[in-house]
Amino acid sequence: MNPPADQGPRSRGLHGRIVDALGQRIAHGDLPAGGVVSPEQVEAEYEVSRSVVREALRTLEVLGMVRPRHKVGTTVQPATAWALLDPQVIAWRSDGPDADRQLSELLALREAVEPAAAGLAARAAADDLSARLSEYLQAMREAYDARNRSAFVTADTGFHRTMLEGSENAVLSQLVQTLLATLQARYSDRHQFFTADTPASLQRHEQVVDAIAAHDAKAAEAAATALVQASRVEVLGPEGAR
Repeated sequence: MNPPADQGPRSRGLHGRIVDALGQRIAHGDLPAGGVVSPEQVEAEYEVSRSVVREALRTLEVLGMVRPRHKVGTTVQPATAWALLDPQVIAWRSDGPDADRQLSELLALREAVEPAAAGLAARAAADDLSARLSEYLQAMREAYDARNRSAFVTADTGFHRTMLEGSENAVLSQLVQTLLATLQARYSDRHQFFTADTPASLQRHEQVVDAIAAHDAKAAEAAATALVQASRVEVLGPEGAR
């Protein structure tokens, strides 16, 4: 098994760096809703061309974070207008003032989506699906034993990606990047990485694999539900339990 290296959702290149810088400042409230972003100021502050700034602002407009207004300028929009399921927006918010609230809301999304995906995967499981999930799970165990954070994240995201794609549901598959960004938010420096619950979490992953291998949709849904609900408590504490 060769899990894809995690490159994260952040943009790359000069244009991407400006998008990242402005997006993060908006997500952190440094550029508050209702405020106007001056292209001239951005151009001078980051020493980039007007065309780069213009393209960056267009990208942020697509994400709902800014909006050009006639005779006013490019105005920062409230969070309710943002593309909150976009991996970039999730990444920007994951180390900002709304990080815990976002994580709680994204975990609620996982609770709704992953059990359904697990059940569908059990019904439609390709012959090698459980074997591929088992390989990722073994990689997670080895990473945990070595306390290798990077390898654990790669294996964990590979596990969940494979399960979601294994549902053979095009709509659910379109949520893959959002849910993987949710895992990245969970593994931010704001939260303890390995915990006393990690060994139990690995067992819960194994229960998901076993249910999918047995083509037992109900058991797969139950195991995935237990996995995500326990993750909520692990990360947010008992007060974060729904």
